[in-house]
Amino acid sequence: MRCILIIILIFITYSFQIVKGNEYVPQMVDKESAIIIRTDKKTYFSVQLFCRFTEEGFYNKSLFVEKNKKTIAKIKFPSSEDIKNFSVKIKKHRKGVILECFYGGGNNLYSRHFYFKCDKDGMYLYKIIGTHTTPNSDKTMTDKKYIQPQIDISDFDIVNYIDNTP
Repeated sequence: MRCILIIILIFITYSFQIVKGNEYVPQMVDKESAIIIRTDKKTYFSVQLFCRFTEEGFYNKSLFVEKNKKTIAKIKFPSSEDIKNFSVKIKKHRKGVILECFYGGGNNLYSRHFYFKCDKDGMYLYKIIGTHTTPNSDKTMTDKKYIQPQIDISDFDIVNYIDNTP
């Protein structure tokens, strides 16, 4: 009797996993990395970088920032199709986060490091370091900008800072 019951359960489970060849199967969203920053005993920030494939088949990343379990920012990054070879990473930095972006190709490689700091009120962009590297030479140009007034992460749009200059 047990054997028959197990076989029936296997067939039921298996039948729900069969998908026709032309049906759309949604891709799962993967958490690539996450950082927790505590500013005091009651305030903390969670910064999570997610990646997924779009319906068109492009690889896309987004950043979710929470303050005490409440979402304060959702940032969608351009795909590598929109900006050549675009990639993004996050790193913890003192009492904040560095958002590292890399893009370009051929003779022009670019990077942007966005420095965000946390305080009990929010998370703010305060510094950007940009570089332009030419691989076949030893030329690297670096530009450091301090942002005044500082920009709240909920108002941050990365496309405004991605260009072909350091």
